[in-house]
Amino acid sequence: MAATLDLYIDTASGNLVDGGSVVGGALPTLTRNDTYTLRLRLLEKQPNGSLDDIDLSSSSLKAAIGNIEEAPSGGSFKLNINGITSSAIPFNATAVCVYNAISNNVSTVALYGSDTFGSYLLTATQPNTAMSFGSDSFTLFPTSSVLVGTRRNPAASIEAQQVVKLVRNPIVYADTFTTASTASELVLTKLSDGGTGTNETYELTVGPRVRGGLFSLNFGGTSTTGIAPFTSAVSVQGAISSGINTITSNISVQENGKQGYIIQFTGRFAQTNITTALQLDASGVNFIPFKQTTLTINTAEVGNAFADAGTDTITPTLEIELTQGGTPKTVFQGTVTLRKDLITAGSTVPGNQAAYYTKSEANALFVEDSTSNIDQTNRTLYDVGAVASFDYSNRLLFANSGFDVVINCTTGLSHQSSLLGFYNSALTAQPSNINVVSGLINVGLIANGATYGVLPSSPRTLTTTASINFGLVNSNSTVSSSVTVTGCAINDIVLLGLPSAVCQGLSFYGHVTTGSVVEVDAVNATNGNITQSSQTYRITVIGY
Repeated sequence: MAATLDLYIDTASGNLVDGGSVVGGALPTLTRNDTYTLRLRLLEKQPNGSLDDIDLSSSSLKAAIGNIEEAPSGGSFKLNINGITSSAIPFNATAVCVYNAISNNVSTVALYGSDTFGSYLLTATQPNTAMSFGSDSFTLFPTSSVLVGTRRNPAASIEAQQVVKLVRNPIVYADTFTTASTASELVLTKLSDGGTGTNETYELTVGPRVRGGLFSLNFGGTSTTGIAPFTSAVSVQGAISSGINTITSNISVQENGKQGYIIQFTGRFAQTNITTALQLDASGVNFIPFKQTTLTINTAEVGNAFADAGTDTITPTLEIELTQGGTPKTVFQGTVTLRKDLITAGSTVPGNQAAYYTKSEANALFVEDSTSNIDQTNRTLYDVGAVASFDYSNRLLFANSGFDVVINCTTGLSHQSSLLGFYNSALTAQPSNINVVSGLINVGLIANGATYGVLPSSPRTLTTTASINFGLVNSNSTVSSSVTVTGCAINDIVLLGLPSAVCQGLSFYGHVTTGSVVEVDAVNATNGNITQSSQTYRITVIGY
């Protein structure tokens, strides 16, 4: 792709005109990470139907590539009014969420238009009162703008309304345009000095931006009259001969096949090194008035657009805006194709493909069948000491002593022909008639010597027995007894296991009163006294 992108635009219709980089009204494809010089020729239709260039001497231009009114995909924004700024509002906030953030300054917030988020209609709290919100794009991503516009001005019995809309910024943007240089459009270049066998020769090249006016040639202080570009070679030769009396007819001009000319000194100047240079004056030539800027297709927003699309090409919109007399006007809006690039700054030359063994090389490297290495016949592998390591016929794995380490058999796993437990080689009998925790300890799955919780989030369970003699428990009163339960703590759960010989009418409760101490209470809620004899109680604490 050429580095220069020339666009001719009919500003009345907003269409591209064939010419420059446009063929058949279609924009060329642009490539990510490339940089383009965008040159614009803005035209307007004349009464006779022809297109002529617009005077851009007091105008400004902007160019942007992006998706029209595409909402951000993340982050949040803020609104402010009367010096007060709202809290952060999510990019996809509902109307209720926006209202909650600014409710002191509006009566209602509603979604605006057909958008499901990112466009909101704010209504003032009372009629005939101005309302003017400001905005902050805050953390919106990709980079976006919060546009605030007035939908309805306040009046008697009418509340002011404003529309807030979140819009992604263009992925490519330029607003600094300069007049394109014409230095290379009409150029006089010496091709050869005169000498033996060679005439002194110049070439006058005429570029595609030359469109009219007059140029002149100067030799030794004498100039031709004005010569129109694209005139015939005969006319140029005549202008030199008649205008520069020191040359007269000692010159030859021919067309170069590219709208320019080849100029040779002939006659008395033939094969002579002419010390006086032939010079060009192009000050009277008219050129196509291009305005140019630089478009860089390697912004982070371009990368985001490709990531969102998930494709190798995207088709955003190219927009050109012209401002004249302070009034902006969109003069072109059309689809442009952007494609991903392959060559990046980190690209390197790939290494050579790894070589493959030939059949003869592979056969030569293959380990032979033997009783000291790979015994294919007996399906056995041997170590460097010629000791069997693996018998894959019988599914045996051996130690260096020759004992089998692990065998897969109907009775389970074994070590040196003995059944394996959970740890090391010690055999463990199947636990029976015990609780789950003790069983896990016995088979070696968890360590012994610690307590374990039996309820969710409980790290320990403690239990003990104690002989308690509550004696006489008066009516409607309580008798308590303290029992040491090492490790218990305040707020632990206390469970009591009662003996069979407890008196009717008594209730028993337990709770932790301080570290490692449980208080057991005998409660008499009757109207008569009760005497409880000494009995053995089980106290169980579930710790937390």
